[in-house]
Formats: sequence, structure tokens, C-alpha cells
Amino acid sequence: MEKSQAVRLGVLAALALALLMVGSYFMSTGQGPDSMVVSFPSGTQMTVEVADSPLLLYTGLAFRDSLPPNWGMLFIYERADFHRRNTRQYRFPVDILWLDEGKRVVLITEDVTPCLSETCPEYGPPPEKARYVIETRAGFARREGLAPGVGLRFTLKL
Repeated sequence: MEKSQAVRLGVLAALALALLMVGSYFMSTGQGPDSMVVSFPSGTQMTVEVADSPLLLYTGLAFRDSLPPNWGMLFIYERADFHRRNTRQYRFPVDILWLDEGKRVVLITEDVTPCLSETCPEYGPPPEKARYVIETRAGFARREGLAPGVGLRFTLKL
């Protein structure tokens, strides 16, 4: 083996070890997507993963096989705007809820089907600027009797 090839192999091995150590650290310290509890007027509580990084805001629930009951993803945008969502690479239908800065529902889109093609339809924008979007399993909004104007409450999960 040539010296330059051995050096390259050594550097790659060191990088792989470093990545494994960093991943292990984050998994052992519980660092990962934060979660919160969203409370609905009916008393139902939903555990949501917080999507506040560019990657999670873009991918959302893509590549997941399902969600447990009363689980979802909360998208927190830096500012209120007319945000749109799509279901590219989702594997199950979802309900999408847009919320304003006061955490009041401004738009509900129910039973949105997954999109596996390269170009996918976009849902929204809401009629008013939204700061938050919640995606959950299809049927949740109907089961909860949600309608625009309903206020929700967020609680940090400890």
C-alpha cells in the first residue's frame, strides 16, 4: 500500500470514529428533536416533535412509516408568514393545522395524501400569516372537532 493511500485511509478511519463518538454522545444525552405537549380545547394532549431547524422544516414527517396516536410534528417558523407545506416522501396521510402567533388555528387541511413523485402539490397558504404548523395523523382534526379560531396551548415537555 502506498504511503498516501495509507494516510487517506487513516484520516477516513479517524473521521468515522469521530462521527460515531459525536452521535453516541447526542444519543446518550437525549439531545435530538425537542418535544412539547399541545393541549386542545377538548382536553386531548398531543406530544409533538419540534421542527425548528432548516432540515426538519423542509423534510417534516418524510420517510416515517406512521405516528403513534396523539403524536405529531410542530413546525416553528422564525416569523409569521404565508407558509406552505407538502407531503413529499410521506408514507401516511396527515392533517395540517396552521396557527397564528397567538396559537389560534387559522387553517385546517384534512386527510392530505402522501406524495411520492418529484413534484408535489403544496398546501396552504393560510388566509392569515401563520407562525406554527402542526402535522398529525389524518382524522385527528375531525375527531377533535377543530375549526379556525380555536386556541391551543403549548407546554415544554420535561
